Amino acid sequence: MISDKEAIEIARNIEKIDIDVKKTIEKAATAGYLGEEHFYCSVIQNIPYTLPIDRLFEENPPKLKFDNFYFDIVSKALDDEGIYISLAYCNSEMRVSPDSVDEVIEYDDYELPEDDLFYEEQHVLVTADSIKVFKIYMEEGIPGHKPTDDLGLIVKYDKGQYYSYFAVRSTDLCMSSLKVFPLSADYPKEHEFSLINPINKVLIEMMRDVIVLKD
Repeated sequence: MISDKEAIEIARNIEKIDIDVKKTIEKAATAGYLGEEHFYCSVIQNIPYTLPIDRLFEENPPKLKFDNFYFDIVSKALDDEGIYISLAYCNSEMRVSPDSVDEVIEYDDYELPEDDLFYEEQHVLVTADSIKVFKIYMEEGIPGHKPTDDLGLIVKYDKGQYYSYFAVRSTDLCMSSLKVFPLSADYPKEHEFSLINPINKVLIEMMRDVIVLKD
């Protein structure tokens, strides 16, 4: 697993990369965990709230595909308040076949004595590139993410430069708008939005591999 310093450095480097937004969205959607393709990108409106692109149409929303119309909307949103691109999913309730798992990671940097560790949980981490399982004892107090959340990038284009930040999005279908929470090094590792949360550190590496850069 990467160190806290490396996780913060990855997040810092990602801020001004020249991202290929179109190819990144298309690649991320091949993971399939959100179902509808259009749900992989949402438009930021009144930070920190976002709307999936199909919800921009109040009546008779069109059946959206990754076509010129779709990416015209994305382009306009980038120049406004920005977009959120879903890149990863973390679920402690998901069960996957061992044959489909690329790596099993067992957390071993515990602050508690071994005799105080009883309840191990596993988090399934999914991107378009890989599926990993992260195992950790609950007593350490490191949270994962809810099944109604996903992780990805907040992206904005301003004065010829892309600005990108790792974030968590609530995808609770009961909400009319979806809230995004940027990951931050200001939180301790026990916080679900911390860049140094061990589960998030694995996800940061995984998300970095899904991002497509411009040639």
